[in-house]
Amino acid sequence: MLVGSRLFVLCTAVLCAACTDREQPAARNVVLVTIDTLRADHVGAYGGPVPTPALDALAADGVLLENACTPTPSTGPALASLLTGLYPWNHGVLLNAVPIDDPDLPNLAEHMRAAGFATAGFVSSHNVAGRYAFDRGFDHFRFEGSRSFDGTARFWNLGEETTDAVLEWLDSHHRRRFFVWVHYFDPHAPYTPPKRFRRPDDEPIDLSGKTLPPMLRTVEQLRAAIRGYRGNVVYTDSEFGRLIAKLRELGRLDETAVIVTSDHGEGLGDHGVLDHGQNLYDELVRVPLLIRAPGIRGGRRLNGPAQLEDLMPTTLALAGVPVPEGLDGIDLTPWLRAEVEASPRSLVMGRRASFANAPALYYTRRWPEKWIGPLDRSGFAFRLDLDPREAERSPAPPPEVIEKSAAAAARRIRERVLNDESREALEALGYLE
Repeated sequence: MLVGSRLFVLCTAVLCAACTDREQPAARNVVLVTIDTLRADHVGAYGGPVPTPALDALAADGVLLENACTPTPSTGPALASLLTGLYPWNHGVLLNAVPIDDPDLPNLAEHMRAAGFATAGFVSSHNVAGRYAFDRGFDHFRFEGSRSFDGTARFWNLGEETTDAVLEWLDSHHRRRFFVWVHYFDPHAPYTPPKRFRRPDDEPIDLSGKTLPPMLRTVEQLRAAIRGYRGNVVYTDSEFGRLIAKLRELGRLDETAVIVTSDHGEGLGDHGVLDHGQNLYDELVRVPLLIRAPGIRGGRRLNGPAQLEDLMPTTLALAGVPVPEGLDGIDLTPWLRAEVEASPRSLVMGRRASFANAPALYYTRRWPEKWIGPLDRSGFAFRLDLDPREAERSPAPPPEVIEKSAAAAARRIRERVLNDESREALEALGYLE
């Protein structure tokens, strides 16, 4: 009798475990938010210097990934990696203004639409406009630039304009399963937040470890730029809060996977850089990644590696959509749902395109070790736990893992397609590398 009881208990446990595995709840909807130029260390939940209550609330209700990275500190290539699940050298988009229109490339929105989701994209930057095929797979796609740089083409729009368009679309489409991509541009230069979000002129700015970027003349200009950046971060958080409030109002929040990340960070004087694109230090490649979804227990911080490519398969898996083969991205859902203890990814890696006649650089990052350099000769190794500012470096050859992965890069490089408007816009930002 005792043996039978034990057998019954064992069988019941096995069956329950199997049921649990089979019945992990799929998200009815997905909202993917990418915030241009947002450094991880400027989000409150990551220890940032300014209040970001909406993002912090998402972190409290979901999971926060401490060591998520972008494969490249450039908007178009980074978001091409997110949407295709491929490393930059495998999708071939290595610069801004390069289209991702190859039908052989996998595409997140196309997979979601094929699974029956209403798909909509709302972007705030010329770099991810439909002319570069970022509208692939979307039933509805909106980019309406309203702001310019130095009289150039309309390059970007304020977050509130993007949010307004998203909320209007949700009002009429929320009864269907939906996949929405929202891209906010505001933390990006020119660091001019709306008046009510400006930081106080006397707000202290710690410049220790920073170097005055060459385009600035005084340290006060650097402090002003950082205050402007911070104000834009607070502003974008407020707009994200409006989006979350609408999902709650419609009764859709708890059945929706909400994913927030960034395409890259910003220099802000670290390593003598104000903006981005020029190097592969952590202030540019480490990005926030917050995920709230059905089946994910909230309030946890995960320390393993993850990168933007992983969001393509992870988003599909969270929504119960089959994940295609042949991706560089890895499905993180078992880790997010605490079914496994460690990240299924062993390290992150990426590249920076040739910049100002300097060669392409690559990087690998497996905490606490990091390597940056070209593939044809030695680069430099860093210890992030002992040297978080990446100031001390030791010569080291390229790791074999990235040599093998990037060996075929030249076969897939795609060319820019520039009209006068695109060229004018990119020149204004110094993006014609």
